[in-house]
Amino acid sequence: MAAGIMIAVLAIYVGVAIVLIRYVKTEDDFYTMGGRGSTLLIVGTLAATYLSATTLLGIAGQSYAEGPLVISALGSFGAWIGTLLAVIYVGRKMKAYGSTTMPDFFDKRYNNKWVSIVAILIMIVGLIGYGVIQFIGAGIVLSEVTGIDYRWIVILFTLAMLAFTAIGGMYGIVVTDTLMFFTMLTISVVIAPLLIGQAGFEQMKGLAESLPGYWSIGGTEDRHIGWSISQFLVWILFFACIPALVSRVFPAKNDFVILKVAIIGVFFAPFMQLTVFLAAAAVRVLDPNITDTDYAMVTGFLDFTPPAVAGIGLAALMASIMSTASTLFVLVGFALSRDLYERLLNKKMNTRQSLNAARVGQIIVAIVVCAITLARPSAIYWISIYAGSIFAVGWLPTIVASFEWKRMNSKAAMASMIVGVLSFVGIGEIARLGWIQLPEGVDELMIALVFSIGILIIVGFSTKPNQYEIDYYHTMKATSMSKITIKEFLSKPDGLAKIKKQYKQIYTIAIIMTVITVAVWGYLFLMFGFN
Repeated sequence: MAAGIMIAVLAIYVGVAIVLIRYVKTEDDFYTMGGRGSTLLIVGTLAATYLSATTLLGIAGQSYAEGPLVISALGSFGAWIGTLLAVIYVGRKMKAYGSTTMPDFFDKRYNNKWVSIVAILIMIVGLIGYGVIQFIGAGIVLSEVTGIDYRWIVILFTLAMLAFTAIGGMYGIVVTDTLMFFTMLTISVVIAPLLIGQAGFEQMKGLAESLPGYWSIGGTEDRHIGWSISQFLVWILFFACIPALVSRVFPAKNDFVILKVAIIGVFFAPFMQLTVFLAAAAVRVLDPNITDTDYAMVTGFLDFTPPAVAGIGLAALMASIMSTASTLFVLVGFALSRDLYERLLNKKMNTRQSLNAARVGQIIVAIVVCAITLARPSAIYWISIYAGSIFAVGWLPTIVASFEWKRMNSKAAMASMIVGVLSFVGIGEIARLGWIQLPEGVDELMIALVFSIGILIIVGFSTKPNQYEIDYYHTMKATSMSKITIKEFLSKPDGLAKIKKQYKQIYTIAIIMTVITVAVWGYLFLMFGFN
């Protein structure tokens, strides 16, 4: 029954995507749904992408094994800070500058072929790594439910995802993501409380007696505080510039939608994660003998909830995987076709040819991701950290300096991106081989970030921006989403009244979400004795 419900829900998602193809008539529809994204749609797609296999399988598994606070106290907190930065800082600015994709920004900012190529390669490598996580998650869930061999499941899921992502581009993804978001909410508001209720708050707190450190930041492994801080930093830096989140801003109608999304996301991001982590601790009480911890939540659904609820939970888990995986397919397909092949190689294509090229790019990415997934090289959580760190050290310093520093130029951008990625990979591999010993609490991300920022500053002061880069910097400073939105509203009848109405809505939403947040977190703190 559980498998049947899961398959039925997933079939609905695919059916909706097929129906939405009629709305994809132009490249703008395919890449940014024509800028028609409402608050509901953008909140839905953002939250759906945020809650991926990393949370529901990888981090939930670590919460089961080591304790919920190892990640939720700092890592999850850093993740939603990074999400806020992705929405109101990086994404909002790039949308104002007319970017359709993130590589668009690099192209517009520097008008330099090699800067664009390096940026695109970082994006492709990072997203493929993050995509592998989703595919491993799909293989775990579906093989557990159906009994079909993991390898065949991965191959079948790859084919299904290709059919899903090639249909409607970003238009189809945003709408189906919103449907998936409401399915995912069942985990946080129905299934997690059900598992916690069966385990009992006292029994969950009692895990610390048999598992010392289970309810501490260090966890059962007694991790150094420096490790926890590094997780806090990596999730801020990663989420602030990952294309899967930043690109969610591009379809938004206007700046009011973006601000509302930021406010609502402050609540849903930590809420949806923390309830999952607590539910994983509940599963530890109910079944303390799960050896492959990536299966912890799947076991919780199948063994400790009614079949109908389990089916919805599995559908929600698969929705989180499909949402993130479909986004990555589309973004990398865009990068290969539109940003790399069409623009940088100066290949002139009409709308039909461009869309077909994007789909070919998705097929190429699918084959690569499928091959890596079949090997299943590491645990889900650690793959996510590695993929995320590439964006943190390769992109973020360059993006921030591109926004804010007048001396920033293509040479500094190239140096920062290349040195950041190579130092991260190089130091990490040397440390793993045992050739060097990193100080306790310091990892390769921190060192690589210092190198990336340091070389950016050195090259930036040693060279000068060209006239194009200076002119575009001033253009950016004179451009903002708020100005664009106000101008747009004032051009309509009763524009000023509509602006005032939008501001009132923002204040109202902020107050409501604050009250809900205090109530939810206050209740959890009291029940777990954190008061």
